[in-house]
Formats: sequence, C-alpha cells, structure tokens
Amino acid sequence: SLHPNNPTDFSDVCAAAATPPGQSGLAVIRLSGAGSPQAVDRMFRPAGSRFSPVADMTGYTCAVGDLADPLQGQIIDQVVITRFTAPHSFTGEDVVEISCHGGSAIKQAILDGLFSLGVRPAEAGEFTRRAFLNGKLDLAQAEAIMDLIQASARKSAQTAASQLHGALSERIHDLSSAVYRLLARVELIIEYPEHEESPDALAGLQLELQKLQGSLLQLTDSFSQGRILREGLTVVIAGRPNAGKSSLLNALAGYDRAIVTPIPGTTRDTVEELIDIGGLPVRLVDTAGLRDTDDLVERLGVDRAKAAMQQADLVFWVISPPFDQAEDELDAIRQTAAQGLALHIIAGKDDLGESAAIRSYLRHHLNGLPVISFSAVSGEGLDQLRRAILDQYDRAGSQSSEEILITNSRHKACLDRAVSHLAEAVQILANGLPLDLLASLLRGCADALAGITGEEVTEELISTIFSRFCVGK
Repeated sequence: SLHPNNPTDFSDVCAAAATPPGQSGLAVIRLSGAGSPQAVDRMFRPAGSRFSPVADMTGYTCAVGDLADPLQGQIIDQVVITRFTAPHSFTGEDVVEISCHGGSAIKQAILDGLFSLGVRPAEAGEFTRRAFLNGKLDLAQAEAIMDLIQASARKSAQTAASQLHGALSERIHDLSSAVYRLLARVELIIEYPEHEESPDALAGLQLELQKLQGSLLQLTDSFSQGRILREGLTVVIAGRPNAGKSSLLNALAGYDRAIVTPIPGTTRDTVEELIDIGGLPVRLVDTAGLRDTDDLVERLGVDRAKAAMQQADLVFWVISPPFDQAEDELDAIRQTAAQGLALHIIAGKDDLGESAAIRSYLRHHLNGLPVISFSAVSGEGLDQLRRAILDQYDRAGSQSSEEILITNSRHKACLDRAVSHLAEAVQILANGLPLDLLASLLRGCADALAGITGEEVTEELISTIFSRFCVGK
C-alpha cells in the first residue's frame, strides 16, 4: 500500500548494489537521497503489524518483509530493510539499505523496480561523492575508502583505515595551521613595518619557515614507503633461461603460477603475481631469460625483462650451475648493480648439490653482493628471500621519520607544490625581497595543502577522482 507521504519524484534518489556482482548468500542494495524511504515503500510489504512502512522507521532500525514489483505486484524476495535518517548516515542524506538474497536475477529485479519508479542508477563513486559534498568526510578520507577496498595486504589496509579515520587529514590541517600562523606574522610585518620588521623578527621567521619546510619534506619522503603499500613492492626475478626463475616465483606465491619445464625459454613474457608477505603487498614479476636470441618473440620478452628491472624496487637475479654459465653472467650482473638497482643474487637449484660452491664463487667475484641459496625442492632459502623483501621496504622508509605515510600520488603532487612554494619563500626572505611575494607564496603553500583534503579543488578534479570508484560505493 502507498504511504500517504510518498512523493512521486524520486529523481534525487540514486540506487546501486553495494556488494560485488555475481552470486552470493546475501547482497545489499543501497539508496540515497531525499525520498529514498518513500521509494522503497512503493515496493515493501512489511511482515506483520509490528513492522512499519520504511518512511515511518527511525534511524538505525530494521524491518523484515517482502519486496514486490511496483507495477505487477509479484513478490521478488524476502528482505531486511535498514533505515538511516539524514544527516546521520554515510552520505548525510536519507539512506535505505536492502539486504536481499544474492542471486543476480533478484538484485536486478529489485533495481529494475526502483528504476521504474524514477530512481536513477548511481554513478561510480556517487555515494562517497555525496558524503564528501555533504561534509561527512574530506577528499583524503574519501580516497582512503577506495584504498581500503582495494588493499591486498594487511599493512595496506591498516594505513588506509588510518587515513579513513582522519590521521592524514589531521596532519595536513596541523601543517596548514602552521602556514597560516606564519602568513599572519608576515601580513602583520607588512602592515606595521616600523614595529615588526626588525632583524630578530625576520630571523625568527626564517627559522620557522625552515622548520615547516623540514616537516613537509619528512611527510613527502614517506611516499617511498606509502607508494609500496598502495601499489605493492615490485620484485623482478631475472636471470638466464632455465635458471629456475619460474620455480622461485611459484615458491614465493605458494602455488604454480608460472609454467616450469626443463626447456630453456619457456617464459616469453613477464608473468606477474600480487602476494602478501608479512602483511606487505608484493608484486612478483617473472621475466624471460636474458640471452641473445634470433627468435623475435623471445627477443621482445628479453627487452621487457630489462625494462621491468629498471622499474623494480628489488631484483632477484637467479643463477645456477654449471660454472661456465655463471662466468658468462658476471659482467651482466656487475652492469646491473652499477645502475644502482637493489640486487640480490639467488643461487638456485640448491637440490643439485652445487650451490655451496657457486655461492663462494659469487661472493668472491661480485664485490659482496648479497647471495641467498634457494631450493625449489626443499624450500631452503624462502625465509631469507621473504626477509630480504621486508628489509627492502624498511630501507624505503629510512629517509623519513614520519609516522603518517603518503600513499597517494595526487597527495604527493600537492605536497611537492607546497614544498616548492616554501623553498621559494625561504629564498625570498634570505635575499631581502619584498614580503608581499613571501605572503603570496605562503598562500600558495596553504592552497596546495588544502588540495589534499579537498578544500581547494575543482569540480573537474572531483569528478575524475570519484569516477575511479566502483558503482555502489
């Protein structure tokens, strides 16, 4: 039956499945916007007198009943309705969540019924966008939601959860407050130069600028670790054909991800796998064997292998007996190490019984490069390999003592602009240039920081950010 307060225009209401496509035990369909409860009431039949229409429900309460096609009256499913009243909801608007059985046909029938009433399909990220526009969270927190959804390892999820709860936003607000305090001092000096523009006052201002610059640089440097948490630490497995590279990838992945055969050149292209090591997302990249070849396809694979090594956070170069092959590889290994790449030598095929000799040989000829012995048969060396990966992550953070990590390249770009403005400000003050220029640079620094939390962003940027979200979030 129709609720007396039901409107007929539901154009402000959007709806989408908040759970992934496919079959599941349960699914959730979310609606947001003024009129959401009334729209659901057009389809909802409460199970008994103790359950009221959705429009009469108080916030954070549930009701059980059937949903029926609004045009034909056929029952679609038995559901649980949860009501959230504005402004005490995720989006800050009236929100209704429908828990239904997770069959694809059921979900689509419910959505089709809502759309037939004039409710419109939610756009990608629209629920989170509405939350941002209604002041329920800032832009950094909104982006953290997608990071939390996409997190593939525990440390990534922990960092995203911290940002969602406002840790990064609070740090940015603290830095912004410091910028505005300096700006106020500069404007006071400009307004009353006879009282404020003393050498001591300017020297104190210079110290404060440099201190703030240091704080911003610390936060910026944390991106070395933060990027890894978002994208994964890339470990490229390189070496000659049939050295045991694919066996190493399979051992670290825990299953047969790459094809392993005794035939050299089995891997022609890069093979990637994202795994979790000690809570850290790690992107393993198996590559084609490095050798000169007339085979066009294999040569392309070798070129890709070399390109992947240049982009790697860590390179595991797998080398195995006989010694004449090892002798041939030494120059290539030295050249790779000379490029500044983080390189570990993996003495593979330990089960063949010759790796002890090759380890001694390698340490002697490769100027102390780390050498790890590995056996695909016994698993020996796996713990050392995992430790080497975690140590590389720790080294990425050695330049920063900052507890808050920058994980988002957009945030990093905003911080880079803020640091650039401050660096110019320091030079202007040191060179005795007009303080009006200094004030302008401080405003630019504050605007750059505000871009992280969304206080100073364009509508185009907002649309771009939320278009990357999944529908239903």
